[in-house]
Amino acid sequence: MIILLAASAITLTALQASIAGPTDSFRSCLREAATKAKSEKIPGDAIETYLKTACSGQMSTLKNAVIAFRMKNGMSRKAAADDADMTVGDYVATPADNYRFMADMDAKSGTASAKPVPTPASAPATPPAQPPKP
Repeated sequence: MIILLAASAITLTALQASIAGPTDSFRSCLREAATKAKSEKIPGDAIETYLKTACSGQMSTLKNAVIAFRMKNGMSRKAAADDADMTVGDYVATPADNYRFMADMDAKSGTASAKPVPTPASAPATPPAQPPKP
């Protein structure tokens, strides 16, 4: 019984390792592509397509690894493919959302610093001091 348990643990570890490599490669590619997109000034609404295009090779490798892993665990091919698409979508969504947020913040800070703050000409430079209360 202990041998069966140990063999199962070794098999599961090997299966997890078959997904870890493609996952790390894909996530690394997404980070690099997001950095490159910022330097190329890709608009926030086009970032998801940009990331998927830039990392298409790693994305397909990860999809195939997830499909194989899920099928070895008893899923049908269609369900495994749907799960792989969802997994890849989740991995792309995180850097895409972060990129959009940072792009919005950069745009807001750029327009805020460009606008001069109007000051009324009739306003005194310092507010008058209040008289002491009796």
